[in-house]
Amino acid sequence: MATAKEDSIPVLLNSVQMRLSSSQRQLSIVRAQMSNRIREAKMQELTIEQLKGLGNETRVYKAVGKMFMREDFDDVLAEAYRKRDQAMEETQMLEKKSSFYEKEATEAKSHLTDLVKSIEKASTPP
Repeated sequence: MATAKEDSIPVLLNSVQMRLSSSQRQLSIVRAQMSNRIREAKMQELTIEQLKGLGNETRVYKAVGKMFMREDFDDVLAEAYRKRDQAMEETQMLEKKSSFYEKEATEAKSHLTDLVKSIEKASTPP
């Protein structure tokens, strides 16, 4: 008959594996979100550079559905700055999440390795 310790090992192994796969999945999601936010910040930076080269008297238009509406130049420039800053802030937040999930995955991997080693030790005859 199996002891309580032997019964708990598969449960523990399963829980560590689930934690590892969950943190790796979350890490890949966060990295994808980070790349999207970085791309958005770069796009807004390019928009700002292009707008600065045009001058304040240039007519600018914003797409609204299938038509374009004239917008104030300073409003469009301010909107581009706001979107860029927001994307950069979100990137910083996502970097913190990424480091958390990396740490969690590393710890889970370490626990899994330790658990496998202890199982191997227990299964080898003395």
